[in-house]
Amino acid sequence: MKKPDWKLIVAGLLALAWPVLGADLVKFKEWDRSPEFVYLAMDADKKEWKTVKTDEEAEKFVALFWARRDPDIKTPANEFKDRFDALVAKADELFKLGRLRGALTERGRAFILIGPPRTVGSRPVQNAGTAGLPGGSKVGTAIADQMQIDSAGPGAIAYLYEFNYEADQLPAWTEIKFLKLHFRTEPSSSSETLQESSQLKKLSAKAAQVALVNAALKELPVYKTKEQVEAEMKAAFEAAAEKERGPDLSAAARQMLEGVLAKAAGGPVAPFGLAYRDGATRLMIQIHAGADAVKNPAEVKLVVLVKAKDGKDAARREEAANIAKARDEFFCDRILPIVPGDYEVAAALLDGAGAVLSSGHRPVSIPPLPADLGMSSVLLGYTDLEMPGLKPEDPFVFAQRKFVSRGDGKLDSKKDGLSYVVRLYNPGIDPVTRKTGLKRTIRVKPKTGGSGVDVPLPPEEPMVIPESKEGAAAYVIDLAGNIVDAKLGDYFRPGDYELRLKVTDEIAKKTVEAVAPFTVVGPPPTEKAPKKK
Repeated sequence: MKKPDWKLIVAGLLALAWPVLGADLVKFKEWDRSPEFVYLAMDADKKEWKTVKTDEEAEKFVALFWARRDPDIKTPANEFKDRFDALVAKADELFKLGRLRGALTERGRAFILIGPPRTVGSRPVQNAGTAGLPGGSKVGTAIADQMQIDSAGPGAIAYLYEFNYEADQLPAWTEIKFLKLHFRTEPSSSSETLQESSQLKKLSAKAAQVALVNAALKELPVYKTKEQVEAEMKAAFEAAAEKERGPDLSAAARQMLEGVLAKAAGGPVAPFGLAYRDGATRLMIQIHAGADAVKNPAEVKLVVLVKAKDGKDAARREEAANIAKARDEFFCDRILPIVPGDYEVAAALLDGAGAVLSSGHRPVSIPPLPADLGMSSVLLGYTDLEMPGLKPEDPFVFAQRKFVSRGDGKLDSKKDGLSYVVRLYNPGIDPVTRKTGLKRTIRVKPKTGGSGVDVPLPPEEPMVIPESKEGAAAYVIDLAGNIVDAKLGDYFRPGDYELRLKVTDEIAKKTVEAVAPFTVVGPPPTEKAPKKK
């Protein structure tokens, strides 16, 4: 009886005991023979792949394989993979050699890892000679014709190709300025040889190394869905908008202001909406209180609530007022960021104990920045002050003066004056001198009967508008003036009036105008002509 060969038996037992590499792989059974694995896999990848047993594990491995080669891992798109796959598809189309897919030929390797050459030379040969190759065609024109000549030339046994790369085709990582590669293919044996094989081998290894941009990545990045991104953007926008609205009001302040909003509009509150040259829109608010009502100016607190048409808060403030004095009244003002729209504004001044010193509520419309010549509404003030430390960006500061307005349009004939301000957008500009050509007229007319009076104005000096270096969305000019300093009753009888301000742009050949009502309250005046400004 023949003795058993124990070595063979042991080997057979071991084969049964050890799992076969990739035994449960179906979808990824041949992935390790794919162009991405053959050309890009590093030693660590190859070692890790040997541990993969199932398609589920393989799917995770492949996803992580590409993530490690994603130039922008913060986004779901993988630009490197997209380009690699596109080049593989094109190489399969152009370089197929018998049963060997085109992407796995030497020409395919160069095409995928280095990129398409500038020109390709090709010709069939009848023998093993390596005569010089003819000049080729430009890539992107007849490259497909040049590549697919394996069926041309009866009796040909080999085909010669030349890839020519110049600086603009070569990736920066190659660190070379030109490259020529010479290939010889033999369709009958599905074989291909490359004269510069060592050079392509080095470039291939470098390409694989350069592609590995996230080598330390151990877990797949988690990408958000489109819906999640949109929800987060919406939440971020709402959070930013909420921050701009200001801290929420105390319960007592909100209840008081809600009560003010429930009443008819009125009170010493002046809202004024403006667009700015950068396209932003803002709301200025000014509120007044009589000097006799304010006992301790340092303790006065300002509370403001601005509501949109849908009833939601658009802006709010609850803070120290830092009031200033104009004649026999105290006032304070603020400037608030706000988007264009229609709003209701409630404001109040409170003393140290929370008692209301003054309050009011008025509607206001915030227009967007005009695209063409445009003008804001007219703000009428009872005075304009020269105050220390004024800045152009401060509320109600125009022409280096602080404009003071109660907002109710009522002017005391004994003590108040009459000032105005308006903002002009996108005036015409002479292309040579960069100067404007504006002419303004102001007419004050009683609302019911009576003739109006044209306010004397000095000649309009052209303004020089410099070239904008900040990418401003519009040119903006503030037109301001003082019509009467004080004792308005010396010039106008008690009653209702309207001030009509018209601006003619002689360069743009356009006119804009705005009207503002006001009321003179008090005894009849002595007869005087309006004071010239």
